[in-house]
Amino acid sequence: MNRSETDPVGLERFLEHLQAVNRYVRAGLFGEPHRRPTRVQWMILRKLQRTGGCSVGQLAQRVDVGPSAMSQMLDRLERMGWIQREPDPLDARGRRVRLTPVGEEVVRSVEREWIERLSVPFSRLEPEEQRMLLELMDRLVHFVREEGR
Repeated sequence: MNRSETDPVGLERFLEHLQAVNRYVRAGLFGEPHRRPTRVQWMILRKLQRTGGCSVGQLAQRVDVGPSAMSQMLDRLERMGWIQREPDPLDARGRRVRLTPVGEEVVRSVEREWIERLSVPFSRLEPEEQRMLLELMDRLVHFVREEGR
């Protein structure tokens, strides 16, 4: 099989494996009121953490909802103390959204729990297997990003 050919059965298995690992890592970590974000809230918080802040429109696009629905989601996150909205210096009518220190800690806390949870099964791989897996995933992510351009 050359590089341009793909094995559909292999790709399906790969996706199933990714989903299984994702479900394992996320199990029990979402949706506890006032303690953990929902999955959609998590998408918003991670986007803000990665970008350092963005517009309501950018967040709405990321979650695939309208600006009005996003504003309602942000109202709740703001009441929880996880985000704050401020005037956009580039758009007098726009608002920028960013994480508060409490929101930053929520993100760090969930990520720590994910790493802790995944460390047990990951440690069952031999060190060389761990290195190979990470190397292959790095390459795959690189190719995915190239395709996304």
